[in-house]
Amino acid sequence: MAKKAETKSLLQTKSRGSIRSMFDEVAPTYDFLNHLLSLGIDNYWRAKTTGKAKMLLGANRSPKVLDVATGTGDLAASMSKIGSAQVTALDLSPEMLVIARKKYPHISFHEGYAEKLPFGTASFDIVSAGFGVRNFENLDQGMREFYRVLKPGGHALIIEPMIPRNEIIKKLYLIYFKKVLPKIAGLFSKSSFAYDYLPNSVEQFPQTEAFTSILKRSGFKSADYFPMTFETSILYVAKK
Repeated sequence: MAKKAETKSLLQTKSRGSIRSMFDEVAPTYDFLNHLLSLGIDNYWRAKTTGKAKMLLGANRSPKVLDVATGTGDLAASMSKIGSAQVTALDLSPEMLVIARKKYPHISFHEGYAEKLPFGTASFDIVSAGFGVRNFENLDQGMREFYRVLKPGGHALIIEPMIPRNEIIKKLYLIYFKKVLPKIAGLFSKSSFAYDYLPNSVEQFPQTEAFTSILKRSGFKSADYFPMTFETSILYVAKK
């Protein structure tokens, strides 16, 4: 009961300090569990997102990219493969950043949070975020900051887990997500709470048109979404 109450409290408040502590705790096993629990498909989702960014950039092969909620830096590293991209990445978890800096020394990593990005207005061609936006303490403010730091004509690309809309797939997905995933994670991570929080945070996050409405409300000219892998993940693309 205590764990359920703690999960409910964090979902309600999205306390920045609590989110930071949670990710600091899971940092040592984060990469391993990400790949294991997604069956390695998370790499495909990042590659698809990078491919989309490359297409949107057109002839621009020296883009300035900001990756927010970068975690251990995998999406930032994928984005760095676009021509001679200059990639900056930011996360609120210092323990995640320790790992990210060891893995990708060519990327500039900063500690900070989405609702107050420490970068100038109209600084980036692309702002990306992989599986972290649903953890923002203030989602609307975070999206306004994404909009602010983008150059006119720039794009935000956001990956999030998705609850499938097909009822049969949804039922199977939720069984895995809520029953199987936390137990597997518990074998390798001391933070069973984090993997109990995960499926609940995905269920509570606005998806498809509900989230594109938030993006448009934040100032974006257009916003669209692209479900991936039987609607278990979704890519949002918004243009300033």
